[in-house]
Amino acid sequence: MQSQKALTRWLPYGVALALFLVLNLFYFAPQFKGEVLPQHDIMQYEGMTQDIEEHRAQYGEDPQWEGRMFSGMPAYLINVKYDGTLIRTLTKAFYFLGQPASLIFLSMVLFFCMLLCLGVNPWIGLIPSLAYGLSTYFFIIIGAGHMTKMMALAFAPMMLGGVFYAYRRNAWIGAALTGFFGSILIGVNHPQITYYFLLIVLAYWINELIRACKAHALNRFAKTTALLVLAAILAVGSNAGMLYYIQSHSPETIRGGSELSSASSMEGKDGLDLDYATNWSYGKTETFNLLIPNLYGGTSEGGFSDDGPVSKALIPYNARGMATQLPAYWGDQPITSGPVYIGAVMLFIAVLGMFVLKGSTRWWIAAITLLAVLLSWGRNFMWFTELFFNYFPMYNKFRTVSMILVIVEWTVPLLGALTLQQIWTQELPTERLRRGLKYTTGIVGGIILFFLLFGGSLFSFTSPVDTQMPQDVAAAMQQERAEMLRADALRSLIFVLLSAGVLWLFMAQKLKKSVFVLLLCGLVIADMVPVNLRYLNPDKFVPEAQNQLKPTEADLQILADKEPGFRVLNLSVSPFQDATTSYFHRSVGGYHGAKLRRYQDVIERHLSQMNWGVYNMLNTKYIITRDQQSGALQVQQNPGANGAAWFVDQIQTVQGADAEIAALDSMDTKRIAVVDQRFAPALEGIQLQADSTARITLTDYRVNRLTYDYTAAKPGVAVFSEIYYPKGWTAYIDGQQAPYFRADYLLRAMVLPAGTHQVEFVFRAPHYRALSTVAWVCSLLLLGSLAAVVLYKILKKQHHDGQ
Repeated sequence: MQSQKALTRWLPYGVALALFLVLNLFYFAPQFKGEVLPQHDIMQYEGMTQDIEEHRAQYGEDPQWEGRMFSGMPAYLINVKYDGTLIRTLTKAFYFLGQPASLIFLSMVLFFCMLLCLGVNPWIGLIPSLAYGLSTYFFIIIGAGHMTKMMALAFAPMMLGGVFYAYRRNAWIGAALTGFFGSILIGVNHPQITYYFLLIVLAYWINELIRACKAHALNRFAKTTALLVLAAILAVGSNAGMLYYIQSHSPETIRGGSELSSASSMEGKDGLDLDYATNWSYGKTETFNLLIPNLYGGTSEGGFSDDGPVSKALIPYNARGMATQLPAYWGDQPITSGPVYIGAVMLFIAVLGMFVLKGSTRWWIAAITLLAVLLSWGRNFMWFTELFFNYFPMYNKFRTVSMILVIVEWTVPLLGALTLQQIWTQELPTERLRRGLKYTTGIVGGIILFFLLFGGSLFSFTSPVDTQMPQDVAAAMQQERAEMLRADALRSLIFVLLSAGVLWLFMAQKLKKSVFVLLLCGLVIADMVPVNLRYLNPDKFVPEAQNQLKPTEADLQILADKEPGFRVLNLSVSPFQDATTSYFHRSVGGYHGAKLRRYQDVIERHLSQMNWGVYNMLNTKYIITRDQQSGALQVQQNPGANGAAWFVDQIQTVQGADAEIAALDSMDTKRIAVVDQRFAPALEGIQLQADSTARITLTDYRVNRLTYDYTAAKPGVAVFSEIYYPKGWTAYIDGQQAPYFRADYLLRAMVLPAGTHQVEFVFRAPHYRALSTVAWVCSLLLLGSLAAVVLYKILKKQHHDGQ
C-alpha cells in the first residue's frame, strides 16, 4: 500500500522527465549519432577564442585578453575563466545530454519545476512545459548558435519560480532557489535576456505589493522582499568578477557611446543609438505570427518550396533550384531566421484564461505581455520606444528590440498553466467556463479566419528583394507568400478548434483526466514540432569533420611567416563581420556586438574607406583576396606595414577626439604620432630628434604579454601597434613599471630613455583576486543556504511521516 502511494505520487514527475527526454532524443537524434549542428555564431566564437584556448594550453593561465580580433580587445565579453564561480561550474552537470538537446530538455524541465513552485498539478504542468520548451524561437536561435541566450532562457524560469515560492509559500526556500538560479542566470552572461526577466520580476513584485496592501500583510511582504534582495546580492556577488569587468568595460565599447561629435550609426552618447537599437523591430501586424507562423513568410533565408509557384516561374531562367534560397519573409525586419511562434494551442488556452480566471494574477501577466509586445514594435511605435530608451534604466544598452518577445514566450504558457489548473481542479463555475470558451473560440478563431479569408487581398506580400527579380518571378513570390499565409492560417484554425473541442469534452465530463492531459500534450507537440522542423531539422546536422575550421592554402602561406605581431586583412569575407580569420591570424577585423568604441570609430572613418596609412599603423602585413574569375584565394603582402613598434620623429598634439581621428586622414604614421592634448603631460621635457640608428623589435608575443628589445642613441617616443587599454595593461622598462599614453587615436606609445633596454606590456584584470574571493564567499553562502533548506525539507518530511 505504501509503495503504491509512492508510485502514484511520483508517477507524474517520472512521466514528465521521460516525455521530455524521449522527445529530445528523437528530435536531436543526429546529435546522438555523433553529428553536429553547423551554427554561424558558434563558428565565429571558435574563431574569436582560439588564441585564448591556445594560450591556456601552452601557458596554463587565462589571458583575459583577445589578441586576434579587432587588433585586440578585452576578453570579458568573450571568454574568461573566472575563479570562485562555483555555481557556474556546477551547472555543467545540467548539460549531460550534450548540446543542443540539453538546452531544450532543460527549458522543459525547469519550466515544469517553476510551475511546481506555483502549486500547479504536475500532470497539468506537462502541457505548458512542452509549449515553452518547443517555442519556435528557441530552435531558431539554436540553429544560429546563440547558445548563451538559449542557456538564459532555459534557466530563467526557475529563478522566477524561486520568487513565486518566496511570496506565496516559504520565503526562505524561495530566496534560496532565487539566489541559486539567479546566480546561474547571471553567470551564463546574456545580460539582455536577464534584463527582460527582471522586468517580469518587477511586474510580479508590484502585483504582490498591491496584494499585500489589500490583505494588510505588508510586514511579511517586506521580510520576503528583504530576503530576496539578499539572495539577489549573493547571486550578483557569486559573479562579482564577471559583472565588475563587464561594467567597467562597457563604457569603452559601442554600448557606451562615442566621444566624436557626430556619433556613428551604431553609437550614441550614452548607450546605443536609437536607430541602431531598433533596426530589428517587429511589425504591428507581424505580431500575429505568434498565432500564425507563416503570416509574413517565415524566414528571409529561403522558405519557398521546390515545387511551388516560384520554382515554376524560375524554369524559363534555368534557375529552378534558386526557389528554396529566395527570401519568403516580407516583413519589417531587415532579415529574420523565422517567426516567434508560440503555438495556436497554448495561445488559445492563455486567452481563455483572461476570460475565466479571477484575481490579479491574470492582469499582471497581461500587463507585462502587452508591454513586451509594444516594445517589440520598436521604430513602429517610436514614441513609446523612445520613452523607455531615454528614461528606463539600462534599456538603451540593448539592440534588437524584438528580442523582448521572449517575455511573451514565457507568459503565454504560464497563463495557460494557471488556466488549465483551474479547469483541472474544477474551481471554475461551469457557466463561466462555457462562456469563456465560447468567447475565446470566437475571438481567436475569428482572427485566424479573418486572415484566412481576407489576408490575400489585404497585404501586398512584397519585399525589397522582389524589385531585383523578373516581374513574373516577383509575382510568383507574392502568390506563394499568400498561399503560405492561408495554409498556416487554416492549420492554426484547426488546432484552435481541436483545443476548444478537448476543453469542452473535459468540461462536459466526457474525458478522463488522463486522456485530457494526453490529448493536450499531443496537440501541443503536433502544433509546435512541424513548425520547428522548418527551421531546425535532422538535415541541418553534418559529420563533425565537416564542421571544423580548416586552413586554406592562403592561411598556410601566411602561417609560414613566423614574425610575431603582424596582422591580416581578409577581404574574401566581410572583414568586420567575420571572426573565422581570427582562428588562424591576428586580424584587423572580427565579429562582436560590443567591440571597442574607438576601434569602431576607426573602422567607419578609415578602415572601411581603405585608408592604408591606418592599416599600416595596425601592422597589416598580409591581405587575403579572392580572384574574381577563378574564385581562388590569393595572398598579397603589404610592404608598407609599420611593424610591431617604431620610433617617431614628431608629435602632433591636437584637442579632442574629432581632431585626433581626423589627423589620421593623411598623416605619415611612420614618422608622426598624433596625441590628444590630455596626454600632453606625458611628453613634457622630451625633445624629439630624428635618430636613424634607433631600432625596436617585438621579440616575444603572447596574448597577454608582449616583450620588445630596443636600442636608441637618444630618448625618443615609440608607438606600439597595440590597442590602448589602460584598465589592465601595465608597461615595464627593464622590469620597472613605466607610464604610457595613447597615440594615433587607439594605439599605445611610450617615452623611452636612450640606450639598450627591454619593454614589456603585461595584461591582468585589475582587482582579480579580491573579486574572486567575493565570488567564492557568495557562492558558498548560496550553496550552503540551498543545502540547508533541502535538509530542512527532508527532516520536516521525515518528522511528518513519523507521526
